[in-house]
Amino acid sequence: MLDYHKKTNEMERKIGMHNKTLFKYLFKNSFKKLLSYSFIAITAFGLSCLHISPCGAVTSALAASGQNISEKEADIIDISVYKDSASTHSNITADMTDASYDSTADIASGEQLIIESDEAIYGLYIIWSSEVSGYTISYNDKDNNKTSIQCGSYGYLHDYIPFNTAATSITIETSADMSISDIYAYSEGRLPETVQIWQPPCNDDTDILVFSTHADDEILFLGGVLTNYGGEQGLNVQVAYMCDFFLTEPVRQHEELDGLWECGIKNYPVKGDFMDLYSLDLGTAMTQYNYDDIVSYATSCVRRFKPLVCVSQDFNGEYGHGGHCIYAKAVSEAVNSSAEASFNPDSASEYGIWDTPKTYYHLYNENTITLDVDTPLSRFNQRTSVDILKTAFTKHVSQISYSFNVMDNGYAKTYWGNFDSRAFGLYRTTVGYDTGNDMMEHVTALHTEREAKKETAKLQAAKEKEEDAPDNSGSDNSNNEANDTSSNEAHSSPDIKQTAITLIAILIIGVVICSQAYRTRYLYKKKYEENKESFNKSDK
Repeated sequence: MLDYHKKTNEMERKIGMHNKTLFKYLFKNSFKKLLSYSFIAITAFGLSCLHISPCGAVTSALAASGQNISEKEADIIDISVYKDSASTHSNITADMTDASYDSTADIASGEQLIIESDEAIYGLYIIWSSEVSGYTISYNDKDNNKTSIQCGSYGYLHDYIPFNTAATSITIETSADMSISDIYAYSEGRLPETVQIWQPPCNDDTDILVFSTHADDEILFLGGVLTNYGGEQGLNVQVAYMCDFFLTEPVRQHEELDGLWECGIKNYPVKGDFMDLYSLDLGTAMTQYNYDDIVSYATSCVRRFKPLVCVSQDFNGEYGHGGHCIYAKAVSEAVNSSAEASFNPDSASEYGIWDTPKTYYHLYNENTITLDVDTPLSRFNQRTSVDILKTAFTKHVSQISYSFNVMDNGYAKTYWGNFDSRAFGLYRTTVGYDTGNDMMEHVTALHTEREAKKETAKLQAAKEKEEDAPDNSGSDNSNNEANDTSSNEAHSSPDIKQTAITLIAILIIGVVICSQAYRTRYLYKKKYEENKESFNKSDK
């Protein structure tokens, strides 16, 4: 018994020495981040003292979500849809309301779609079936005032357009020949989660850039990245596809968006202009595609999005698919060369150069990590990544018949075998190797700095906009009394705005600090257990 206590005390002493060193490291880093966050809070407070209204930021966030502020959920409204041209007036309601990607209606430039309803419409959800260019939506309010909205600038295939006021008759006109699969009209209220309200691509504030060859590869082989980092943590996750399925199977463009949305991705994906050509080895793929064009596309994505982390498919193409192989090869050349201005100079001139801090490859067997796909995720109502990905893959109806699927153990099922979608390896790093199981390790501080700069830029833009606003006071002596009253109200209003934005800033910083404290505590506990296990093994 004495030997046992002696052994235990010795174990605790050694573990304590390890953990003391670890604690110093974690405390030092946490303290640095605390100072950084405090600086952000002070900056926000200082800007708020300049009487910058938070209303613009709040309104922008609500507008970006496309949501109408109401507790009641919006309903789908019955509509009638007509196509008007110089010579015809046809009722196409059946095709536009059957919730099918297969039935479509073509709209030529100069033609109109007319949507009518007996109920008030507060927004349209349009499912296009062709590539989208500019289009105009016009409607009259209850006082017969006409409103026109210019749409389509981002090319969203699934596009929700909110209205500022109720409408019962709406006109859609396109600037080019296009086609539509479905139109949904919604009443006032909170939109159902199935309505896809896309945000623009991330551009130069991307946290993780995911390279997926085809629509469905991102679910089968890279899905844990989407659900954990994009959906659960809310990081800026951008997907860049190699293949354009408008060139081969247009329905897969819909499946792509439906799957991403299920995974919690909100930034619209981008794609190359390459056809989906089948092969089972890299050599064949090199004869099917212009490899340099793929490298150029991958490089432009790296430079445009400036990711902190890149994630690619397997060098061996998972089951050997030549398209996967050639895209993985091109991505490796892109991340290794995108910091050189002489490499693909066109994209360097357009976007600047970029050296990606970390790059991971699926099934890469060095510096490995295993994504957690079994922990319930709070943003998904306690569903696990596996649960989410299984549902997301059901959106890829065209591919299920080929024996592809997501398995309960986190593996991707294919006709040629099963592949671990949790397994990744760190292929390239400029910030050091991982000590944990987190793709964002060593780059979280960079993410925080970016977010702080974005918020500061927004506040500064709001300040400049307020300063540039025309001064309409004192223009008429007969309105002096009213102007004085307005001035007094304006004087008291910034105090409220100042307080509001300060409280918001403090709340945000508090959440971030608590999250960092939780993370530090978790790492400390994890390292303690590892040291304890290591000591036990060495003592045997």
